[in-house]
Amino acid sequence: MTKNLFPILLLSATVFFFASCTKPDIQFGQELINITNTQIVMVDTFAPKVSTVYIDSFITSGKAVGLTGGYTDPLFGKTSAQCYLELAPPPYVKDNSGTGVSPYDNTIFDSLSLIIKLQKGNYYGDTTKTIQINVDRLSQLITPPNNGTSLYNVNTTPIITNNTLGTGTFIIYPARTDTLAIRLKDNLGLELYNKLKNSNDIDVQNAVNFLQYFNGLRISSPALSNLVIGFKDSVIMRLHYRKFGMFVTNEHVDFTVGNSSHQYNNITVDRTGTPLAGINSVNREIASETTNNKSYLQAVTGSMIKITFPSLFDIKQLPSFVKLMNARLIIRPIQNSYNFYSLPPQLRLSVTSTAANIIGNDISAQSANGSAAAQYGNLTIDYLNGLNTNYSYDLTAYFKALLNSNVAYYLGSHNGILVSPPSNSFETSFNRMIIGNNGNILGKVELQIYYAAVQ
Repeated sequence: MTKNLFPILLLSATVFFFASCTKPDIQFGQELINITNTQIVMVDTFAPKVSTVYIDSFITSGKAVGLTGGYTDPLFGKTSAQCYLELAPPPYVKDNSGTGVSPYDNTIFDSLSLIIKLQKGNYYGDTTKTIQINVDRLSQLITPPNNGTSLYNVNTTPIITNNTLGTGTFIIYPARTDTLAIRLKDNLGLELYNKLKNSNDIDVQNAVNFLQYFNGLRISSPALSNLVIGFKDSVIMRLHYRKFGMFVTNEHVDFTVGNSSHQYNNITVDRTGTPLAGINSVNREIASETTNNKSYLQAVTGSMIKITFPSLFDIKQLPSFVKLMNARLIIRPIQNSYNFYSLPPQLRLSVTSTAANIIGNDISAQSANGSAAAQYGNLTIDYLNGLNTNYSYDLTAYFKALLNSNVAYYLGSHNGILVSPPSNSFETSFNRMIIGNNGNILGKVELQIYYAAVQ
């Protein structure tokens, strides 16, 4: 009898166990559908507050992207960008054969040029107008401030004045132009050629010596340009020469970018006469109510958007509220604000809690495989009428953590979310976005809250 009784007891225990596990839980899913006295309610009346936040400085070195040019944006101001970099000499060649034969024997100097390879899609402004690019020689070594290792958008390195090495004027065709070449001064080219030809010249024997002789380059454009372009940090200064033998051949050697961590971009902006004229290191945050019910984002020129949720904790006062099920943030750019100036393809959300609006951890969401993944907005563009262009984010976990913390919102609180492009776009892309607050019908931020309510 005991042998037959054990399976019966085991079956009973198993049934009891699974019956206990299927006790309904209020979740955003089919478990809730089977509960007759509960329902899912969606509200979108918790209007977020939006503002524009000032960024005083950020690292631009070691990003593998150079920027040069400038343009005037009626809303963001006059922007100018210039790139600084170091060069390294070609491999040192010394004739040790005793024959006196050198690779530069029977050669003559031809020309010197700077070759710039554009970064596809990284341009901003009017491509129908020309851009002038100037190349100048640095008068000092590139030196990170405060004995550090990084260089910032506010840093500069002096140049040798009144001695521009070369100038080029170009029209950029976004679909076709991939390389620019600027002819540099022959006297510099001839000087470099003679150093290479002289195998005893110590200036070209290694990168350290060469850097003391040739501190580096600045690539810039004159004031009031109409376009900013981005280019790869694989800039080449190419020395062309001719070699005589049975035939005359065209040869060249390349001076390439040296320490890539010392390649950096200086970026300046003049906001005079714009809605952002009052934002600066003293007035670091401007409420959207004071800027025509709009907030402005262009990280590379020093502005981010901040979103706060002062009425979030009122959710617990909703009729029959039981549990927060889902929270979605919809960011709609102002209609017609991106017809000429492109939107960032990706935007991240980062937590912040300080008056300085320091960027904290990025807000993630659960991916299809169950792991946490960064959110970039899933940009949808409504090409027909612009009404449904938006970025969307899942803020469920973020809001649940806030509600569980029982830390109520208070006047003067700095808790919120910063909207900005992900690195490396943050420091190298001029794409921008303008959004509205709840009083702007042309584009606003909407918070959709789904909660479980018991009837």
